[in-house]
Amino acid sequence: MRYILAAIICVAVFMIMGFALSPKLGYQNPAVIKLDEAITSLFYNAHSGNIDDFMILLSMYGREIVWSAVIVFLGIFAGWKGKKIALIIVISFLIIMPLNTLLKNFFERLRPVIEIREINVPLKTDFAYPSGHASIVSSGALILMIFYRKEKELIFSSLLTIEAALVCFSRIYVGDHYFFDVIGGTLLGSGVSLLSISFSKYLDPAVNGVRKYLEKSP
Repeated sequence: MRYILAAIICVAVFMIMGFALSPKLGYQNPAVIKLDEAITSLFYNAHSGNIDDFMILLSMYGREIVWSAVIVFLGIFAGWKGKKIALIIVISFLIIMPLNTLLKNFFERLRPVIEIREINVPLKTDFAYPSGHASIVSSGALILMIFYRKEKELIFSSLLTIEAALVCFSRIYVGDHYFFDVIGGTLLGSGVSLLSISFSKYLDPAVNGVRKYLEKSP
């Protein structure tokens, strides 16, 4: 029940932020926009040649490549607990991806306009809020942090949480998102993952059934 309540809070805050940021719904808050732009400029203007390439790699591959590899690793090498976690992550991602597109088109917030781009990345043509990268990586990281909290497991989940945070930062750093786009994506991803965890108990019969079948097989 506590996860469901936390999920509701995450989604509620996400929606409130969306209304305050959306230019089409009539509730856009100038003070929120000004704060968002100021924080975004601070992050974007922190460019350094020493980390530009790293941030581009994180922005381009830190979601699809890293988290696909995490799912495969959990499914093959992390036992039955890992298989269940991988399944929860996959379910969360499959919910987030279409939901993210739907909400982008609902809020219709444009991406940052940067006159002189210091980092060469492909320009995005879809809307900005919420950040799809942030939604995905924060969802995966939160699921791991909830299930993996002991000793070596905690090292694994902590490293991927750091990776997720860096991916979120990279989306602002390369100029693809405003700061609040990323915060919104994190809230949405967290809300979906918490709901997935809340209902994951219904996966147990299927997982246990497959496990027993395989263990009985010659």
